[in-house]
Amino acid sequence: MACDAHVILVGADAGAHDRARRRLEELERRWSRFREDSDVSRLNSSPEAMLVVALDTVRLVTAMKEAWARTGGRYDPTLLGAINAAGYASSADGSGRRSSRPHGVRAGGGVGEVRVHESAPLVAVPSGVGLDPGGIGKGLAADIVVRESMGAGAAGALVCIGGDLACAGTPPEPRGWRVAVEDPLERSRTQVTVALAAGGAATSSTLTRAWVGDGERRHHVIDPSTGASASTDLAAATVFARAGWEAEAHATAALLAGSRGALDYLDRSGLQGIVTTLAGVTTSTPGLASAGETEGSAA
Repeated sequence: MACDAHVILVGADAGAHDRARRRLEELERRWSRFREDSDVSRLNSSPEAMLVVALDTVRLVTAMKEAWARTGGRYDPTLLGAINAAGYASSADGSGRRSSRPHGVRAGGGVGEVRVHESAPLVAVPSGVGLDPGGIGKGLAADIVVRESMGAGAAGALVCIGGDLACAGTPPEPRGWRVAVEDPLERSRTQVTVALAAGGAATSSTLTRAWVGDGERRHHVIDPSTGASASTDLAAATVFARAGWEAEAHATAALLAGSRGALDYLDRSGLQGIVTTLAGVTTSTPGLASAGETEGSAA
């Protein structure tokens, strides 16, 4: 996933952390667009074919479809062709692995046509549609490992993958799972610390996974309406939701809405969040203090 992962478990057995690590590695093998043998790459390279995939992948595709619907298409996981064309075709981990390229690339919006047969489990991707798990894969992976760790006997669990996290159960301290949101323009500074009872959090940013192509600054957040790197005036948007995958999808949608529309979008969606412009102006939803500490639950 080309980022650090952190796992905090409360009241777990001695082998719990190793199981969590192995599970995250397994999910990466199944979902990475930079691995030729992953479920995602096989689907992207076999349009229209109903392929047998892992149940985990059915869960991923189902989450993608739901996230697309909930955000009104602002989050679109079918923009693989666009992100490759923008210049993000190689893994950020320095391995040299390259992303698969969908056949007959479509502009996006095809996730509604992806067919899922949950009980088989089977998935088929339409021609021209390229799935890119991106952030939603990190959020869902955190959700899965938290749920499975709790099921294996842990009293509490928090999993954070590159800033996308999920948490549940008994925290290490009475006030809750303390989640610090860093300033995207000055990463040594904390904007707000939220004490969560349970749920997920995610940040979408135009400052990470960024590069220069053809003399222009580009980044990995693609605007579905243009097929190019989003021209938002926001540096980052952090959102708290019921699950990690939901937080990631809504963070992307809020980022695309820009400073004028992000908070309205979060309010309409019943979510809490904080956004920072490229000029350094930070604002938050009413339930979230712009500085200091607040308590609550994303669940």
